[in-house]
Amino acid sequence: MIIDIDYYSDNTRISNSAIGWFLKKGPRYLKDMLDGKEEGISAKYLDKGTMIHMYLLQPEEFWSNYMIIDYEKPKTAQQLAFCEAYFNSNEIVEEDKLINAYKASYSGNNMSKDAMLKKAKELQLKFAEYIEFLDKNQTYTVISFVDLNMLKNIKKNIDSHIKANELLTDQPGVECHNEFHINWEAEKQGVSCKSLLDRVKIDHANKKITLIDLKTTADVYNFKHSVEEYDYYRQIAFYILALTWYMKDQGYDIEDYDIEAYIVAIQSNGNNEVRVFNMLNEKELLARKDLIADTLTEISYHYQTGNWDHTREYYENDGTEELK
Repeated sequence: MIIDIDYYSDNTRISNSAIGWFLKKGPRYLKDMLDGKEEGISAKYLDKGTMIHMYLLQPEEFWSNYMIIDYEKPKTAQQLAFCEAYFNSNEIVEEDKLINAYKASYSGNNMSKDAMLKKAKELQLKFAEYIEFLDKNQTYTVISFVDLNMLKNIKKNIDSHIKANELLTDQPGVECHNEFHINWEAEKQGVSCKSLLDRVKIDHANKKITLIDLKTTADVYNFKHSVEEYDYYRQIAFYILALTWYMKDQGYDIEDYDIEAYIVAIQSNGNNEVRVFNMLNEKELLARKDLIADTLTEISYHYQTGNWDHTREYYENDGTEELK
């Protein structure tokens, strides 16, 4: 299996997220997403989850991507926007630089120029070291000691959790993959797909494959709601299809292996409690595999015809569609 393009840059393949876009917002939205004309979930929304994933699954790479600063950094979106606007400003006159940065960050205010300048100077002085940091280094993501303490607490909770510790610990003789990128083919539908699995353990000796997905959540005791809202069963089913293709590509038959699938849910606030959920629900997974197959068939139609503005049903009927 050759990976020529990194997972997030490859818009030639369909992911589980792409299937979600198609199901929720239709073919035109999917096409625009693939063409880079629409924005997905904002990076800021994903930041905490990405940080936790890397700390737990790629610890050797963590400090090459993150840096702690021991001075005050912006706490609100407006403060962060001010610092970035001030840093990126091409204004030569300092007052113009301050006022323009303030206007760009705190829109909708009716303050006088003098009042804005006063507030802008206060912000510039308060975050002077952070702004200097932006000038020195743009390759790291800045985290605080609060963030680091949270990460350490999550790791401690995982280490003390019977099942989570077992799932996230490598065992001798067991093939372990973290952030496992699989490019695969839905051959029946003729659609190229991609998957990025958090963690997979393949035990050839005991013929067992264990699929592990990490999820951060604001409410670990209401996680069933997240499973339903984001359809995590569909994600697990999509990953199993990817693993089926991968095993065949490696010369193995996945039917010879027992499959286990778990979500390690991590509370992103409070005490960072950890819970592990068994996701191997045959009824749910079979239903999602059928849904994936049907959706890929529809996506294949749009690829082949170039008709993306409406659904296949629209084009093949008189413009009328069944309410589903």
